[in-house]
Amino acid sequence: MNYLKKLGKAFLTTFITLIIGIVIITLLNYFNIIGINITNISKIIILGLSIFIGSFSLGKMALKKGYLEGLKFGLLITFILFFLNLTITKNIKIRLIILYIIINITSILGSMFGILKSKTFDK
Repeated sequence: MNYLKKLGKAFLTTFITLIIGIVIITLLNYFNIIGINITNISKIIILGLSIFIGSFSLGKMALKKGYLEGLKFGLLITFILFFLNLTITKNIKIRLIILYIIINITSILGSMFGILKSKTFDK
C-alpha cells in the first residue's frame, strides 16, 4: 500500500507538471508568440521534463535501486501511452517507439538522480 501511495504521488506530480506546461505552450501558440514547429518540439520537451520530475520524486522516496524504480515508472507510463495510442489512432509509427524509449531513459535518469539527491541529504 505504501508503494502505491509513492507511485500515485509520482503520477500526480507528472500529470500536474504536464498539464501546466502544455497549457503554457498552448497559450503562447494561441497568441502567436511561438510557431507551430516550436510548439511541437516544446510538447516533447515538456513531456520528458514532467516524467523526469515525477520519477525524480519517486526516486527521492525510494530506498535503493533508483534505476529499477525509474524503469518501472517509465514502463508503466509507456504502457498507458501505448494503450491510448492503439485505442485512438490504431497505428504504430517508428517515431512513437523512439518517443517511448526516450520516456524510459528519462524516467530512469530522473529516478537515479532522485535517489542520489535523497542519499546526499541523509548524511
